[in-house]
Amino acid sequence: MVKNTVRVEDIILFLAEDVITVLGDYKGKFIDNIVDVERVNELSLDWINPNKKEKQKIAENSSARVLLTDSSIAYNETLENQSKVLIVVSNPKRSLISVIRKFFTESFTPGIDKSSFVHPDATIGDNVYIGPNCYIGKCKIGNNNVIHSNVCIYDRTVIGNNNVIHSGALICVDGLGCMRQADGKLEEFPQIGGVVIGDNCYIGGNTHIASGSLSDTIIENGCKINGLCFIGSNDILHENVWITGSTMLAGSVEVGRDTNIFSRVVVRDWCKIGNGCTIGMGAVVTKNVPSGETWVGNPARKLDQK
Repeated sequence: MVKNTVRVEDIILFLAEDVITVLGDYKGKFIDNIVDVERVNELSLDWINPNKKEKQKIAENSSARVLLTDSSIAYNETLENQSKVLIVVSNPKRSLISVIRKFFTESFTPGIDKSSFVHPDATIGDNVYIGPNCYIGKCKIGNNNVIHSNVCIYDRTVIGNNNVIHSGALICVDGLGCMRQADGKLEEFPQIGGVVIGDNCYIGGNTHIASGSLSDTIIENGCKINGLCFIGSNDILHENVWITGSTMLAGSVEVGRDTNIFSRVVVRDWCKIGNGCTIGMGAVVTKNVPSGETWVGNPARKLDQK
């Protein structure tokens, strides 16, 4: 459990325009933790999911003194007698995420650890943290990026702003496109493309993003890629794609915006997945997926097919 003593008044000031109203006397009150519902205690900041049934009862039975809620919960005699504080917001979960990021997550002091190598021709933006034992080649890295330990970012990489890259990630490592000769020997196709990563992306630990062969591999703004994933040469991930752990996209795959790809998915080369799709855990995608559809299975098929 991460603990940090935070005044309720400071939370209200931080959330500012998100706060609709505050019910109860919050002067002098504080919280020091945010935990899952089974471990909520008197000093936790709790929240009530607007989709829950019996929200009023949940609020009354919570052990926490301070709760983030929507406007549907009445500040009744029970809550008043418990001296509870309701911070009423339009989206309790979004406000909870904001509070966690502000008050309960580790911040990194900008700088480059002395054990890391940065190529003299690399361009590094402002407020960038580069952890121990990293290799940074001839690339361009924007502002406000956090690059954890043991990350390798090779030449021909362009990274935007506000990204997080976790330990062990390999970015712009050569892909392995091969041509088999008549005598059976393999000849590697030269990799002269790069990798372009936009803004506000998350690259998980030990994820491997291959360079493009002739064009670039592209990860657009807002994409989140969990650990142990492979993104192949010339792949294009449009905005806000979410990929969970141990997924592999072969070369020249295109994934539309707002698509969710769950764990241990394999996507065949040259496949196109549309916008707003869901690809279920363990699916093997061998053909194009139209926008808005959910596909599962091996080989993957539309969910409503038998």
